[in-house]
Amino acid sequence: MRIYRMKTMHSIIAFVCRMFVLLICIHVFAGYGSSEILAVQPDSSAVSRLHPQAAPVVIWNRTIVVFRLNSEEISPGERAKFAIERMNQMPINLPEYRVVAVDGIEGGHRLAWVKVNGRIMFTLIEGEQDVANGESYAVYKERTVKAVESWLLARREQNGLPLLFQAFGLAVLATIVLGLTYFAVKRSIFWLMNHVNRLGTSSLRHFVIAGFNIGPYFVSLATGLVNIFQIVLLMFNGYLWLTFVLSVFPYTAPLSSKLSGFLVETVTGFSHGVMVAIPGFFVVGVIFYITRLLVRLLTAFFRAVEEEQIPLRWFEPETAKATRRIIVVLVWIFALVVAYPMIPGSQTKVFQGVSVFLGLMLSLGSAGLVGQLIGGIVAVYTRAFQSGDYVRIGDHEGVVQELGLLAAKIVTIRKEEITIPNALLMSSTTINYSRQAKVHGAIVTTEVTIGYDVPWRQVHAMLELAAERSAGIRKSPKPIVLQKALSDFYVQYSLMVTIDQPEVRYYMLSELHGHIQDLFNEYGVQIMSPNFVMQPDKEVVVPKEEWFAAPSRKEAGDSAENIA
Repeated sequence: MRIYRMKTMHSIIAFVCRMFVLLICIHVFAGYGSSEILAVQPDSSAVSRLHPQAAPVVIWNRTIVVFRLNSEEISPGERAKFAIERMNQMPINLPEYRVVAVDGIEGGHRLAWVKVNGRIMFTLIEGEQDVANGESYAVYKERTVKAVESWLLARREQNGLPLLFQAFGLAVLATIVLGLTYFAVKRSIFWLMNHVNRLGTSSLRHFVIAGFNIGPYFVSLATGLVNIFQIVLLMFNGYLWLTFVLSVFPYTAPLSSKLSGFLVETVTGFSHGVMVAIPGFFVVGVIFYITRLLVRLLTAFFRAVEEEQIPLRWFEPETAKATRRIIVVLVWIFALVVAYPMIPGSQTKVFQGVSVFLGLMLSLGSAGLVGQLIGGIVAVYTRAFQSGDYVRIGDHEGVVQELGLLAAKIVTIRKEEITIPNALLMSSTTINYSRQAKVHGAIVTTEVTIGYDVPWRQVHAMLELAAERSAGIRKSPKPIVLQKALSDFYVQYSLMVTIDQPEVRYYMLSELHGHIQDLFNEYGVQIMSPNFVMQPDKEVVVPKEEWFAAPSRKEAGDSAENIA
């Protein structure tokens, strides 16, 4: 604990020393004791803001007067330069300064010579006062005389050792207070951060809302806010310290007034902006609350329709999910349009410019996005397929996992997930094997070619018997055998069977093909596929005793269920 206190005191002393060195540098660079540095040239930025030809006399960070008219052939800028030179030539340690404005007429114009102890500093001309703000010539002269007196008094005080030592003492005291405040803020923030971390590891560790744990994110947000508060507080203390330190020295007192005025104006403007924005925020909050209630109501309704809890003849449950999304998006867009004028700052040029920029970005980048959205809407409302259907889209075949706003996802028989953009759905042919299979079953077809020397009735019977031996094939409707073509050398037979699950159609076909081969071998009938050239000398069949030649086994199951 003692070592920690020593380190703390060392940090405070080092901080105070650094701030004190900064204070000395500010005072040295401010130009203490140097008349050449004290002579400040006219501020060009201020000139451009006041009048195209206006030239302020700025000395010791004080604007004494602003010249706006020519004196004979001398421009306002040259007049200001000559005035600064004359004022800097005034002795510093005179016992008394008498500043007067002596009226006169020269060249038919009323003017006044501003004199210090009888010496002319500069001339004021009637008509160059700030007429735009309603300033009269008399007020213009009086204000200029007071400004000169204030400058002379500040210059005398700045060069007085008692006041200078007093100012340095106050500055050092303020620096020490700043160091102690810095230490107190650091300690308070350290305690607060520990409290937030303890709260995060205990109460907010499992802060679950709607199944989502937001505890860690809440702790991170609180930590960030505490850090921001620390930075703002330290900057505010530094700002107050700088304002006070500048105020104790006559040379920098005007800068202190500007800093304090800026702070007051900023706080006042911010407070006024907050007060003006409160009604707008209230209206936006009401709009958001009403919209949220409406969205909840619509979501509950469409989910009830989707789950067929509310039967509607004019609305299909398959389209309820997509309709809900579209209507929710439209409701929020409408709420945003209504609330936009109420948002504080929405009428400013910056806010409007950002809105136009974002709108332009969305317009340029949403060409493909709109196509995807339209494709998804068409797929939903044409009821081409839904989740769980076994479909074929273009060259891809599989079970639909998801139909999103931008793309559809299907899983193939090889467990491959394929993402198909919705725009491709509009340009591709979609075959849905599951739609009719839910009621009537799915039709699976296979073909064989048999020579003319085999009776067609025998072929029909063998194919029907192969279908009966295959598991997973419906007994009703019965399998159908069709003679599709009478080719030059063989007859083309087609077997059509009905299954319940189209996604296992390949497993069913594999088992069916095995039974077809067994039956045709059993009855000594040759399958002439794929091509028949001439009658072979020996029958192309497999004897039954060789059906299970090594390494095949009789006990091996070959049903579709086992294969799947």
